[in-house]
Parts: sequence; C-alpha cells; structure tokens
Amino acid sequence: METVLKALGRDVVIVIGAWTNMSIEHTARTGADKGYFMIVPEDACSTMNAEWHIASVNYALQNVAVVSDVETVIAATRT
Repeated sequence: METVLKALGRDVVIVIGAWTNMSIEHTARTGADKGYFMIVPEDACSTMNAEWHIASVNYALQNVAVVSDVETVIAATRT
C-alpha cells in the first residue's frame, strides 16, 4: 500500500473498519510513524464493545490521528 500511496503522491490516509482498538489503532500508528497524516472517522469504525471503542477513540488514537466523523471528513474532501 505504501508503494501505491507514494506513487500517487498521497500523504493523507483515512482509516475505517473493524476492531477500532486493534486494526484501526495499529494502522493509524504505523501510518503516523511513516509520516502520513492519519484520519479516523470514528463512526465508520467498530469493535467488540463500546468501552473498547471509546477508549481507542478518546485516548489511544489521539496522539496518532485526527479523530472525526464521516460527515465532517466528507465535507472536508469537498473543499
């Protein structure tokens, strides 16, 4: 994936999907470590229970990604 992102000159990655506290966190951390601007629309992510999701969104992801919502991300891509 990094090869494709570099070839396209992209430096922003939007991460969505399952396992907020595992897959989403890991992807966001790896991307941030590699210098990408990471965005996580939290309402497009899920995990096994609300407590894990909230902990991920409110704590773990705060230092590696911009945590937002789908509506805001879509609006930002239109400007």
